[in-house]
Amino acid sequence: MALDYAKAYQQFIDEEMCASSVTQWMVPLPGTVKYEGGKDIQISELSTTGLGSYDAGKTDGSAYPQGAVTNKWRSYSLFMDRGVKFALDRTSPSDTGFMATAENVMREFARTQLARELDTYRITKLYNAAANGAYSSTNVFSGSITKENAVGELLKTLTAAQNSSEQLTGFVAIVNQELKAAFMEAANNTFSQISFGEKAEINGIEYENVMYVNDLACIFAPKSRMVTDVAIRTGRDGETEGGVTKSENGKYINFVVASYDAPLAVSKIDSLKQFPPEENQLFDGTAIQARYLYDLFVPRNKVCSVAVHAHE
Repeated sequence: MALDYAKAYQQFIDEEMCASSVTQWMVPLPGTVKYEGGKDIQISELSTTGLGSYDAGKTDGSAYPQGAVTNKWRSYSLFMDRGVKFALDRTSPSDTGFMATAENVMREFARTQLARELDTYRITKLYNAAANGAYSSTNVFSGSITKENAVGELLKTLTAAQNSSEQLTGFVAIVNQELKAAFMEAANNTFSQISFGEKAEINGIEYENVMYVNDLACIFAPKSRMVTDVAIRTGRDGETEGGVTKSENGKYINFVVASYDAPLAVSKIDSLKQFPPEENQLFDGTAIQARYLYDLFVPRNKVCSVAVHAHE
């Protein structure tokens, strides 16, 4: 039976993303997104009407006011269309030797490159969903964070998301790693309960070294991933490193607060080709070509549960 390399590589990538990414909790649960290949997806937006007045005098079956359940599937297109090719010199003719080498390559790629790019893009996209959305006047803040105001500014951001969504629980914060020292210094001088090195499970993804501010789980992210705007490197013409980086106009983000179900991160290996040495005409070794499609979406009825805070 032929080995399904795409399935094997996706498994390696998923494992490394769970271990290395601060945004893997944004990947939606099965059934929320319809994806049948290519760039187009559909996202479910479920809504119901509210309560009405019960009329005990009606005996014809209309005592209860009619409610409505609406499930709209809205179409979206994955914006990021990325690709990479790896060349592996032939070191062993056996499939076992090849897979061991290929697994190491794909795991290293996912751990050091893919996690960084996806995190940066997702956080930027989530920030801009709030900054350019209907709640931009109430849910977007900026300023410098110090040990004196760190807790207050974070809680202010959380409160904005709570007020606009009318939801008190079910939030998570992504916090700029550079601010950890400010929160540690503030821990002994606040009425809020702050703890470090905790564990948290968010949408089935387990995180360690989590900070809790009262009941809010805070995941620290590297400063380089906390940006308001990104420049997308092509991997060509002098941009051989690939990936994404902060643009010239981008600012650093202090923290992003969102409900567990607001961001929907979709990422798929759209195609994966593997050419063993006996088929590869370009060099004596194995070539791996992968095309990766991804994007992040915030449904319109969930934008209210996102609030952000950027550095001035």
